[in-house]
Amino acid sequence: MKNLTFQKGFALCLPLAFLSVTGAFAQTSTVKGRITDETGAGLPGVTVLLKGTSTGTATDNQGNYSLSVPDVATGVLQISFVGYKQQELPLSNRTSLDVRLAADTKALDEVVVVGYGTQDKRSLTNAVTTVQGEDIAKLTVADVGSALQGKAAGVSVVGAGSEPGGTPQILIRGLSTINGNSPLYVVDGLPVANINYLNPKDIASLSVLKDAASAAIYGSRAANGVILITTKAGTKGEPQITLDVTYGVSNPTNIPDMATSSEYASIMNLAATNSNRPVVYPDPSALTESTDWWKEISRRGSTQNYSVGLSGGSDRVTYSTGISYFKEQGLIRNSDFDRLSLRLKTEYQAAKRLKVGEDFNISVTNQKFLNNNALFRDAFNNDPITPARVAGTSGNPYDYYGASPTDIGNPLAVIERNDDKRNQYFLVGTVYANYEFVPGLIFETRFGSNNNVYERNAFTPFFTIDANERNQVNSVTREHNIEINWNNTNTLNFTKSLGEHNLTALAGVTLERFSLRTERADGQAIPSNEPDLRYPDAATANFSVAGNTFVNTIASLIGRVNYDFKGRYLLGASIRRDGASVFPSGNRWGVFPSVSAGWLLSDEEFMKGLSPVNFFKLRASWGRVGNQNIRSITNSAYTGTLGRVFYVTGDGRTEQLGVVQSNVPNPNVKWETVEDYDLGADLAFLDNKLTVTADVFRRNTIDMLMSQSIPGHAGYGYNSPVTNIGSMKTNGLDFSVGYAKSTGDFTYGANINATRAVSKIKKLANGQALYSGNTPIFGRPSKTEEGGYVGAFYGYQTQGIFQNQEEINAHTGPDGRLIQSGAQPGDFRYADLNNDGTIDAKDQKYIGNPTPDLTFGVNLTAGYKNFDLQISLAGSLGNDVVNVTKGWTYSGSYNYNKISGLEDKAWHGEGTSNTVPRIVANDNNQNLTRFSDFYVEDGSYARMRNLQLGYTLPQEASKVLRMSSLRVYVSAQNLFTITNYSGLDPEIGYGRSYTDAPSALNRGVDIGNYPTSRTYLVGANIAF
Repeated sequence: MKNLTFQKGFALCLPLAFLSVTGAFAQTSTVKGRITDETGAGLPGVTVLLKGTSTGTATDNQGNYSLSVPDVATGVLQISFVGYKQQELPLSNRTSLDVRLAADTKALDEVVVVGYGTQDKRSLTNAVTTVQGEDIAKLTVADVGSALQGKAAGVSVVGAGSEPGGTPQILIRGLSTINGNSPLYVVDGLPVANINYLNPKDIASLSVLKDAASAAIYGSRAANGVILITTKAGTKGEPQITLDVTYGVSNPTNIPDMATSSEYASIMNLAATNSNRPVVYPDPSALTESTDWWKEISRRGSTQNYSVGLSGGSDRVTYSTGISYFKEQGLIRNSDFDRLSLRLKTEYQAAKRLKVGEDFNISVTNQKFLNNNALFRDAFNNDPITPARVAGTSGNPYDYYGASPTDIGNPLAVIERNDDKRNQYFLVGTVYANYEFVPGLIFETRFGSNNNVYERNAFTPFFTIDANERNQVNSVTREHNIEINWNNTNTLNFTKSLGEHNLTALAGVTLERFSLRTERADGQAIPSNEPDLRYPDAATANFSVAGNTFVNTIASLIGRVNYDFKGRYLLGASIRRDGASVFPSGNRWGVFPSVSAGWLLSDEEFMKGLSPVNFFKLRASWGRVGNQNIRSITNSAYTGTLGRVFYVTGDGRTEQLGVVQSNVPNPNVKWETVEDYDLGADLAFLDNKLTVTADVFRRNTIDMLMSQSIPGHAGYGYNSPVTNIGSMKTNGLDFSVGYAKSTGDFTYGANINATRAVSKIKKLANGQALYSGNTPIFGRPSKTEEGGYVGAFYGYQTQGIFQNQEEINAHTGPDGRLIQSGAQPGDFRYADLNNDGTIDAKDQKYIGNPTPDLTFGVNLTAGYKNFDLQISLAGSLGNDVVNVTKGWTYSGSYNYNKISGLEDKAWHGEGTSNTVPRIVANDNNQNLTRFSDFYVEDGSYARMRNLQLGYTLPQEASKVLRMSSLRVYVSAQNLFTITNYSGLDPEIGYGRSYTDAPSALNRGVDIGNYPTSRTYLVGANIAF
């Protein structure tokens, strides 16, 4: 067997039994031996590395190895294999060395990143899930959330289509509040709110702090969980150059089948006839030309990702640097996103006890933003008779589009006149130093800054397509927001062992400052629509300038103690005291404690006889964390602010500028607090090949920050005061099961994780229910009230369709009168729930819930010789979705297009349908304008998130190409989706709303999202 030079850590991902290349050192002695397992059987593919170098090899099919080393007197072999404990053995002049490896699993003994430090997973008493960077890097996506989907128990990631630059919604153990539910991100020790700057392929590991006991060390911003991200760092050894290249093309996963011109005309005629109106189109068969609006606005999408990295180190310095470029062209024309990133991470052993280091990331993102939430819905709803383009003579190219008889703007015109460019410039970095005073006592200070410059340039041209679709005055907008945040953290870590007693302690102080400066300039009446004039100085009328400065600060004291006896009985406690300027001085400080305990049962004597059980640990924890997510980062919650108002007065009706109070302050507002209880277990079986982690939890949110309605006579104010009125509770469980095994040249593994988190409201301000998810058809379908689920769907219950007049006559109230006197055969029969003989608001009930019964992920791996396979699935079970689009595509009341085959699906005679009502122009029975269970559908789905097949060239072939290694792969993302949902995509999340901002209150309302793309990619991973 020949020698092998490879990148340190590469063997953790790929089998190495078949890799070989000329050694980096002069061959002076050959060391041979055999590596066996605990039964004495030879282990193939075991990594044998000469410590401190990149020279190594791998065992053959019988476990034999041969390695040339320059100095057998001082050389040390590092021997490692997945599923077994790593060993370091000095050669001591030996040229023959046989080794027997003991079974182990990295899932139990790995070092886990926790708040302000690391901890062995074996001694961990909190609920923490870790995902390795190589698992995240298997997907080529723009953001960390998309790569995390389906990878971690307790984490639910819901996308909102494949809009370039868009970010998915991440929930850790469900909802914590009706306010924002985004987790706190901490990248290399620096808390950040926006991680769009980060290339997911630069991540080395990711830890999710799921319970309050693990997150309490982050206090006031940890109510929604914490995601700790560690980026790639250098390691001691020769310089290594890596190159990752990926290219892919995308198509939509689902396109609705819409009616052609002739079918559309026939449906509209039927609707008119059923409403005793004259037909609209005399001869539908004569309409032979149809406009496919989706084809007009769409294109084939593409994804590109290029990364170059350099890493290495010596006894004094380690380094890792790289540059990456990501570009995504969306499925919709004029929607693009790209990001250029440069990172540098180094650590220097400045003195025997002093280490200094830094990590910096400079990123630039550019996005062409489609500022039209209804565009994708309109592309399917616009009638197929209207042509996309028409000839014109006005000289303005924005006029030459077909005018629809609907109230929908021409989708192609919207796309082509859209000009909204958004750029962001990130500088994120940390410098640190740690000094070891005495063994076990280390002081560390960190200073980090997260800076973001946001720029937006938007232009709306003047145009005239028809009287309903026109803009007489063009306008321009330019925005600049500068965000400068810094963080200073100072910690003192102490570690001490006395016999069988082990203690670690942490004490620290953190100071944080957040500042945001906003500027915006608007103007109108630019002389022309020419691209060269799209800036504020070119405007000639209606100038407007706005700007503000927002500053807030947080000061914190932190402490943590972990203790164990015999490594078997585990205790932990932490506390954080936060003071935040967004609260009034009397309520500014909050205290967030936690306690946890663990018992390693597998180390007890009474467990020794249970041979299938290799590891068994019980955990329990309690903790409190806070939420300061109120209106903004200002102090407007407790301090009155003033706003401008314009009014007209006097005989000349002159416009005057006035000032009014713009909010009602609450001097008693305080922290929102989340309290967690967690009970968990970690187990391993079958020589640690099978691992199980399971947790049950309860989360209580108290003093929930809410806006409380006030009566009009109490005084004028644009906003209701922020109060601590609400409370809610969440009960749930999460678990993961993993299995990994190697058999000769074949390796395989599986991991299944699932999460259930159900939230109910206990108290709301004034006991008033909250309605959200506004739609233009039937208003707000989501209702949140005391004792109920968050954002549940509230509407009318249908009882089938009246098939004949006799059924209508039989549907009577207590007094014998018809309940639906205006109904006709083919109309919905609505349930009179209160039995008062009338269908009104009192007959509404909860008819759906957007919260899943379970979200899950399935991750499968396999390898045979040089081939490797990864499969990832993600999905949810038991959640409902409101398919608002049926209100247009199933209705004859509007001129919108209809789904193909509607005439056959809709009721058109006795016995033809009991689910889809008749097609009418006058919907007197409110079949589709009344929110009912007709709109509520099962949103369960399972999606093939990633399918990837890779091949690693034999080392001899890589050597010919002058490479250390070369792996090529093909993959498919979002390959297929299994669902019963009839809409475009069941993965809705917060979705889009007609007027309401996205929030936890309006989840699962499908009013039209950016389409989800199916992407096919090819790529290569190269090391030199």
